[in-house]
Amino acid sequence: MKIKVTLILTLAALLLVPASSVFSQEKMSMDEYKVQLAASQKTEADNAARVAALETENADLRKQIEETQAQIDTVWAEVYAMLGVDKAAVDSYREELDSIGSKLDELSGLSAEDLLDRKAEIADLKKRLAEAKGSKIAILTEFEKKIAELEAKFAALDTKLMGVYDQYTVVKGDYLWKIAKKPDIYGDAYQWIRIYCVNRDQISNPDRIEPDQILNIQRTLGQNQYLVAKGDYLKKIAGNADVLGDPTQWTKLYEANKDIISNPNTIYPWQVLSVPKN
Repeated sequence: MKIKVTLILTLAALLLVPASSVFSQEKMSMDEYKVQLAASQKTEADNAARVAALETENADLRKQIEETQAQIDTVWAEVYAMLGVDKAAVDSYREELDSIGSKLDELSGLSAEDLLDRKAEIADLKKRLAEAKGSKIAILTEFEKKIAELEAKFAALDTKLMGVYDQYTVVKGDYLWKIAKKPDIYGDAYQWIRIYCVNRDQISNPDRIEPDQILNIQRTLGQNQYLVAKGDYLKKIAGNADVLGDPTQWTKLYEANKDIISNPNTIYPWQVLSVPKN
């Protein structure tokens, strides 16, 4: 009987102590929750206030931007009016320059040999740029910069097109006639004068070359060059549409090639003439 009473009292003690402890823990957790909830509510309220302030600030900025853009549009409208054009014309002008630029970027990746095959295309692009430069729109700062960039790209292509050469090292006993006749050079002795023309910076006398001289052997004509053919004369060459397009301009050809033309009435096949730019 005594054991039974002791067991009952022990079980009661075990049941009462955890209940009291759990209640105490639940009460503390609720207090902590309330504190955290209050802090979260304050943070949310502060963030909402910041968001509202930022939205107001953004709205003010958007309004300022719209007002500024309106002022800019008004100024550009006045500029366009002075030039006698409108925004559509300016946009079209920009597209034309961008189109020329894209084409030049494509051509810049080609070899000199491939570029020579597309000289007509390059000439057409130059013509388009020249026409664009003649527009009143070209004076706008944006386009002055674009045009300068395009001209730099054309200059790079022109440099690349100065000529495609192989090189030949002179050996003892060589002379220009003999070199030109070699099968791997021109296979034609009469083309000696071509070797002389493209190497006149290092050949003062075509009858005298020295061993170990390195000569350029031209394989394709460079930009602004003309290879004299049988029956040519300066007036005829100047009248060629791909040269100067005006026979009366033959004197320009003569002046540009005095170093290889001693008499303007006498030129020879295979001479390489420099064509002055208009």
